[in-house]
Amino acid sequence: MTAPYVPTPRDVALEMLRIADVKPGEVVVDPGAGECGIVTLAVTVFNAIGIGIEINSALVRACIENFERLGLKGRAYIVWGDLFDFDYSIADVVTLYLGSDINETLRPKLSRELRRGARVVSHDFEVPGWRAEKTVTVSGPFRMHRVYLYII
Repeated sequence: MTAPYVPTPRDVALEMLRIADVKPGEVVVDPGAGECGIVTLAVTVFNAIGIGIEINSALVRACIENFERLGLKGRAYIVWGDLFDFDYSIADVVTLYLGSDINETLRPKLSRELRRGARVVSHDFEVPGWRAEKTVTVSGPFRMHRVYLYII
């Protein structure tokens, strides 16, 4: 089960991190991180620790190069692997842009591993079986985007 790589627009990513109320020093995990745009924003704008998970080796290399170029060593990380194999217990916030089917498959793992109070924020796709605490609409390039916030 895979999702195509479609980057989250910067304004939408910023709103995702805002709605999740990311605080300095918190750990933000982005499964299916692509080129790590959300991870980079979490670190540079919110002073969080960012961890991306990506299976595509070319995108992993792009993340590493970007982190090095921006001087984010020790604050931004990329894990090369399957998002279903990652241990999410480290996360304060998980950001998703994966599709409802993958969100539904990932939901039991997140429910087991995330601690109480952790936030999950999803771009455009709900997490079936969970009730969003908050939903916002963001005007983005070419269309409106929906962001869903879930609190464990």
